[in-house]
Amino acid sequence: MLDGESIPVYTADFVLLKGDDFNKAMMSANFIPEPYVDNDKVVKLFLLRIASEQEKSQMIQYQEEGSLNNEFIGKPALPFSVTDLLGNTYSIDKLKGKLIVIYFWFVECKPCIMEMPDLNKLVEKYKNANVVFLGFANSNKDKVQRFLKASPFHYHIICDAQDVAAKYKIVSYPTHMIIDKNLNVAYASSGLNPTTISDIDKMIEGLIK
Repeated sequence: MLDGESIPVYTADFVLLKGDDFNKAMMSANFIPEPYVDNDKVVKLFLLRIASEQEKSQMIQYQEEGSLNNEFIGKPALPFSVTDLLGNTYSIDKLKGKLIVIYFWFVECKPCIMEMPDLNKLVEKYKNANVVFLGFANSNKDKVQRFLKASPFHYHIICDAQDVAAKYKIVSYPTHMIIDKNLNVAYASSGLNPTTISDIDKMIEGLIK
């Protein structure tokens, strides 16, 4: 997993990148991660090289299309029935008429954690609106509860949500989705992007009117 944690990522000067430095480098579209493998074909590290102008253009286009061309956008939401940490149940059919904002994440996902303070602000902003915020965690209950004690996250948290993630073909984290009041997928975006939170905010504002 290219997340700056699971496998070491270095600059061309062999400076180890982690946390904010890693995320800024990947979001800039200025670098291409080249994998280095051992004799058993196991990736041991990634080395960032300077991207060509053509590669930069392709990466920028991919980032822009990633939030627009998801295969589920414009289609009916797939059914789910889940229970959050507090024992509240949610099913897609009973949420009709509400705006459903979904976040796919897991405890070790550093980009996910970076977004959470801003996502909490969205929850606060729309607390009196007809909006439901669901956080599908690809982590077990014990791990999530320990995490939340140190890092509050105000979505309704559903643990062990691998089945829902698989249904929606989630392969990149974090992933955001918005389902409109008629239960159609209106928005989807994966990865850490500097405009994601503002894009979600604008989408919610437009759909609740």
